[in-house]
Amino acid sequence: MAAYANIAIIELRMYNDKPDSSRPTFKESLYLYAIYSIKNCTASDLVALFNSSKALVSQTIIGMEEKGFIVRTKDPKDNRRQIITLSPARLSETQIESAVTAEAMRRLSNKYSNEDFTNTSRIIKEITDCMREVVMEQFPIVNN
Repeated sequence: MAAYANIAIIELRMYNDKPDSSRPTFKESLYLYAIYSIKNCTASDLVALFNSSKALVSQTIIGMEEKGFIVRTKDPKDNRRQIITLSPARLSETQIESAVTAEAMRRLSNKYSNEDFTNTSRIIKEITDCMREVVMEQFPIVNN
């Protein structure tokens, strides 16, 4: 819980001058990270990644485009496809967030070994995997 509180404080300090409507929701943040990470990202990529319906992904993309988070352009190789990228403003924010993360990791690297980071990453992944399993078992409606 302390980690979530720390993240909330960081977000509040970094974005306290923005109205809530200009901030991405948690789901939009996941989409933004995926779009940033996938070269030539398309809606089909997001459908497959999130195991979601085309309609839901399309609805989310439209909302994100209206908020100015993303830009859609025609794929020069296939006019039927649209490439989704972060908008220049969102890309700038992402670079700021990345710089904060990089500096924090640089500071921590003076205190911890690569093995410590590897073990911590493994534990965090196991925690999130276990949380997903619990949700799938105890809240089956989430699976639909």
